[in-house]
Amino acid sequence: MARSRNIKPSLFKNEILGEADPLLTILFQGLWCLADREGRLENRPKRIKAEIFPYRELPNFNGYLTELEQLGFIASYSVGNEDVIQVLNFVKHQSPHKTEKKSELPERPVLIDSQDLTEVAPLNTESLTEVAALIPDSLIPDSCVSIDTLKTSRKRFSPPSISQVSEYCDQRKNQVDAERFVDFYQGKGWLVGKSKMVDWKAAVRTWEIKSSAGSSNGATEFYI
Repeated sequence: MARSRNIKPSLFKNEILGEADPLLTILFQGLWCLADREGRLENRPKRIKAEIFPYRELPNFNGYLTELEQLGFIASYSVGNEDVIQVLNFVKHQSPHKTEKKSELPERPVLIDSQDLTEVAPLNTESLTEVAALIPDSLIPDSCVSIDTLKTSRKRFSPPSISQVSEYCDQRKNQVDAERFVDFYQGKGWLVGKSKMVDWKAAVRTWEIKSSAGSSNGATEFYI
């Protein structure tokens, strides 16, 4: 059930979202309305898309969720059989009504000490999961995920070669130009907005979204 939430004026000055696809801002705001009083919601992309974009055709909606996570605005995790999305720093920026019931979803693990807790990747089109430390809370506009945090909380990023990107594009059967993709991000120092890239495959999927939407310039305009 959707709920009423607050929008702070500072949201519109956020440099990360300000340089990204405007649909990411709408999606982010929509997640606030779907989240419970602790900022958690079930990780069910089809249902989320139906609630926030009921009339818009988005063939790769998961790519938008992946991009929000990559930029440090949400986190996905799994505890037991529960797949959850956490809106980061939700309680810092929202004031749920006192009658709103407590969350029934499990909290996001701060540390992963065993093989029983894994950070799954249901927000993208991959089927693999990986064990990783989860990113500490961060949100707009005072603290987005820092490069140092990303380095310590995720596997170290290694820029892909043209052949790696080409192979991945072949697997996905998309129209992304691998050489152009690598040249573009090399020129930007492998930055996504103002943040260091942490998942080049997610970036490829974003280009794929733009390409399928009919943009003649691929995703170049998305990141400038």
